Amino acid sequence: MFEKYPLTSMPRKGSVVYNKDIMNPIDPAASPSQVGSKSLARFANTDSLFVRPDPNADVVKSGPMIQLERFQQLEQEIRHSSAVPEPYVELAQIYLQRERWADARRTLDAGIQNCPEHEPLVLLHEDLVLNQAAQFVEAAKTEHAQKHTAQARFDLEQAEVNLVNLRIKVCRDRFQRHPDQKEILITWAIALRQSKRPEEAIEILQEAARELPLRSRASLQLGMCYQSMDRSLDALSAFRKAALFRSPEPDAKIASTALELAAKLAEEKGLIDSAIYYWEELAKRQAGMSDTIRQKIASLTPLLPKLPDLL
Repeated sequence: MFEKYPLTSMPRKGSVVYNKDIMNPIDPAASPSQVGSKSLARFANTDSLFVRPDPNADVVKSGPMIQLERFQQLEQEIRHSSAVPEPYVELAQIYLQRERWADARRTLDAGIQNCPEHEPLVLLHEDLVLNQAAQFVEAAKTEHAQKHTAQARFDLEQAEVNLVNLRIKVCRDRFQRHPDQKEILITWAIALRQSKRPEEAIEILQEAARELPLRSRASLQLGMCYQSMDRSLDALSAFRKAALFRSPEPDAKIASTALELAAKLAEEKGLIDSAIYYWEELAKRQAGMSDTIRQKIASLTPLLPKLPDLL
């Protein structure tokens, strides 16, 4: 699969939208661990398995002209002082700004081999590997859309599996290096869940849920894991927590997603009174959808069990 798409000639529509954080991984005002947190931030709040280009992101443009002498100087520094990490990082950033993916990968591979403990270099290498895997997915999607063959579908599935496995590895490695960055647990668990490993995801999410700023997001993902395992009552409990925590109050999008999932699951399982409750809570949060939700509640109300006639 991957031999079909050399990085210097990836099929693409217009310019490639690249992860902006990767272009400046060394922030003088941030520690290496903070840089790592920003690098994974784009994945932390998404239910998507894959890295997706951001349609609203600015397209990376070529930086200022770099004199040929600077390229040569960096190459010489790398040849003469291979254990010094900074030239690898600077040269790789220049290549990335010019979308010379193969040259950037070659430079970073050499840097990792010679300076495996330099965190900014490790972060940049990880981000590039993820972005390359995402490019393979996009290329495979394009080919599948054009050909609709069994081979094209297989290639796409393999590219997607490779991407999620890389995400799992990057999250695991980064959390091992920076155990204080608990938000990585959410990203890690999403990838595990969508790679059909919900038991492992649940264990990680339970740890994340102990952190107050993360517990709503963790509870939402826990609900999804339980639902995938057909543990409906556990899923409903997790969704309810994700939506109705009082302190800290959950993000509006997380709360709405949790309530909608809970309402649909309760309805599917015949828990009509619970479904109505969750729809009513959702209507309070989504004024623009209130009429649609009210119609949904009206359609469910006749399905409620009737109270026995005591007369």
